[in-house]
Amino acid sequence: MEEPYIPTDPYKAQQRLKQAIKFTLQCLISIYIALEISIPPNPYKTHLIVLLSLYICLKHDIPSKILKSIERLIESIKSLLA
Repeated sequence: MEEPYIPTDPYKAQQRLKQAIKFTLQCLISIYIALEISIPPNPYKTHLIVLLSLYICLKHDIPSKILKSIERLIESIKSLLA
């Protein structure tokens, strides 16, 4: 059996992890849409909203943008105080 490739470059590892998370979210979204269609009173709408929000945030790289803005805010506060 062939061993899975584990990248040594942190950027490549991060991209592979991001792709795996995206694929998992896509599968879960598909499952919840199918359940939502098959059961009439819409019991899975909250789950679906959360999954879609997570997928949108991941797709548009929102977490890293938030971290960058927080870092810039901290740097500007430090420069004002110094």
